[in-house]
Amino acid sequence: MKVDYFCDKIITELKRDIEMVTIKKIEIKDYFGKGDFEWVLDPVVNILGGKNGSGKSTLFKLCYLMLAQKVIDDSIDEGFKKLFKLATVTLSNGWTLTWNHPKRESAVELHTGQFGAMVGSAITTETAFIADETGKRRNFNDLHKLINVKMINSFEQHISSAMQYVEQPKSMPLDDPTMLDLMIYDQINLRNRIFTSKMEEFVEVEDESKRHAYIETYKQIYTSLSHFLKGYGPVKSTFSFKKNGQEFGYEHLSMGEKQILLLLLMVGNTNQEPCIFFMDEPDLSMHIDWKEILVTELHEMNPNMQIILSTPAPSVITGWHDRVKEVDQLIKK
Repeated sequence: MKVDYFCDKIITELKRDIEMVTIKKIEIKDYFGKGDFEWVLDPVVNILGGKNGSGKSTLFKLCYLMLAQKVIDDSIDEGFKKLFKLATVTLSNGWTLTWNHPKRESAVELHTGQFGAMVGSAITTETAFIADETGKRRNFNDLHKLINVKMINSFEQHISSAMQYVEQPKSMPLDDPTMLDLMIYDQINLRNRIFTSKMEEFVEVEDESKRHAYIETYKQIYTSLSHFLKGYGPVKSTFSFKKNGQEFGYEHLSMGEKQILLLLLMVGNTNQEPCIFFMDEPDLSMHIDWKEILVTELHEMNPNMQIILSTPAPSVITGWHDRVKEVDQLIKK
């Protein structure tokens, strides 16, 4: 269902108050020993191509962890120190996040007394630090007030994520769920919680126009699903499907269909709020027709989202060829 002119106007007015901070540039020193990597990003859509083994997934993981973690810990250091020497992520507001390995030594001035007289200096080591546009040090809490970062790679989950799903209640309405089924289940529950919370907000402020606009954008996932899952009847709010007269749950979809359902749910759950979304080869297991429309569909679901997507086949993505960069093009040897 298309958002009508009235709703579209309301949404546009709402977005004027949103300050969207995006990634402006990613720099990696000694990228897999091949040279220095530098990628200047578009604020809307970015597509990174490259052969299998070119380091796309590892690059995405490092950048995501740098931006999403509360600290840069030893596990991150150990995982990446043999692959990169230095990584810097520059944001559109001028802030920078830098990760070093080996740890960077820096001189820190020591002050004391009422007037802050300098009494000496000390050498400290640090793995990562955040600086604002003036060079002032910031912390991760400051960073996370500015940006909301997400990542999807449903084919490779960390053990901690797997344990989370193992501990799920056994009463879930799935016979023999896969990891992908459980991730979808979580996103459906999140979608329901967001919807309930938003409806309560609109009741409190008695803003019927915003409520109506929100409901229309909330329905966009069903329109997008119909563009991918052709041949199915109308999708129910529980994400059960109907085909050839038979109704069944999402757990009986093919892996490629589940993959697109999960991706659309995750993007839908951003609620059209500003975010940075790393998508590591989300087009795997997808038919070429789906790959052609994928980026456009995701962008339409949330125009306030910076998409950073990797794929081994960027040539099949329609309409965004000017946003494609190959890994080899970005390495200075």
